[in-house]
Amino acid sequence: MSLRPHLLRPVFSFMLALSAGLGLAQSAQAEPQTLDRIIVVVNDGTILQSELEQAMDDARSQIAKRQLAAPPEDVLRAQVLERLILTRVQTQRAEQEGIRVDDRELNDVMTNIAKQNGMTLSAFAEAVRGDGLDYLALREQIRNEVTIQRLRNKEVDSRVVVTEPDIDAFLSSAGANSDKEYRLSDILIIVPDGASQKVRDQARSKADELLKRIKNGEDFAQLAIANSNGQQALQGGDLDWRKGADLPAVFANIAAKLDKGQVSDVFETGSGYHIIKLTDVRGGDERKTVTETHARHILIQTNAIRDDDQARAQARDIYNRLKAGEDFAKLAKEFSDDPGSKNSGGDLGFQPPGVFVPEFQSRLDQLQPNEISEPFRTQFGWHVAQLLERRERDVTDEQKRARARTAIGTRKSAEEYDIWLRRLRNEAYIEYRIPSDAEAAKQLQ
Repeated sequence: MSLRPHLLRPVFSFMLALSAGLGLAQSAQAEPQTLDRIIVVVNDGTILQSELEQAMDDARSQIAKRQLAAPPEDVLRAQVLERLILTRVQTQRAEQEGIRVDDRELNDVMTNIAKQNGMTLSAFAEAVRGDGLDYLALREQIRNEVTIQRLRNKEVDSRVVVTEPDIDAFLSSAGANSDKEYRLSDILIIVPDGASQKVRDQARSKADELLKRIKNGEDFAQLAIANSNGQQALQGGDLDWRKGADLPAVFANIAAKLDKGQVSDVFETGSGYHIIKLTDVRGGDERKTVTETHARHILIQTNAIRDDDQARAQARDIYNRLKAGEDFAKLAKEFSDDPGSKNSGGDLGFQPPGVFVPEFQSRLDQLQPNEISEPFRTQFGWHVAQLLERRERDVTDEQKRARARTAIGTRKSAEEYDIWLRRLRNEAYIEYRIPSDAEAAKQLQ
């Protein structure tokens, strides 16, 4: 059975970020590796020649699938090796923090990935091996990705705060239309923290030269593979489809002003100098409404002196009294076991879809205004419900604010993660055992 192309696509968004440039199956070919010397020392750990060669094979495969020409071997090697180093410093940090993913947890993750592909875990493992990949090595890569995400949650995401003024500013800015989606490609020329003006000028000159080459007709993706320091460099800089709200603010603002196929000027962020290309755009703003239901109910529960049959009989008696004309609110205050609505005569207020349990909502959906239901049971007990009215409410602004809050959190997290990761990388002890690797790393930066 051949592994479908999407089968190894990560289930979680964080896997997409962490596997960029390496792929989920970088471990991969089952053939034995003859080279197994230390090529880089990372703090108290190492990266072996065999690891790099496996990652290189997978990077070449990814580039070929995108029908792009691979960059020179030394450039590709530098790109791939840097990503291995970034993974290693993060897993080392996680170990220091006591963050680990045991086999039971990893099996749960692998099972979820298999389910996403319509397979059992055993069938998924068989499919992976059928494509000539090392399933056990794949498991360890996913363990690393889950570990790194937990580390990121602890050291970055948990510290991100979104305020109401943040949301107001976001909604008033250009490109804040979270319903519009953009497909962008990005070339990043990184500027290290604390870089001198000379280094900054060199980075800017490199970005300007790349923009000139793009305008002269060179392929954006090929230049990204060979020159970009971004996480998606080996994908030709492709950021895939993202809503405007999910992009960094400066990206969203610039993308909103580009035409399809157009390339931006060079611009600067905290990471360095960027050039982006708008590959495609889709979607747009639209009004959102929901149907809200205003109802009231009387709940009869079982207890120490009333079993389920007796609760049902009491609910039936209350229903008959209501049909005979007795006041709903008065009976609710006297008999209902729902502490949240009892004192208000059983009134539940206007509620949007999804608030009530499915059985309760289903009964309400069958009623006409002012109609009273026959007794019915949910997990809470026996109910007699009355639909008072329905209304359509425009929730566009509410949903925009909710999406804005999520988008701002995502943006802030991404920005803080980049800063944190660069700091972690800069603080690490890195020793290249092969001089050419050290020189290639300098060229990449």
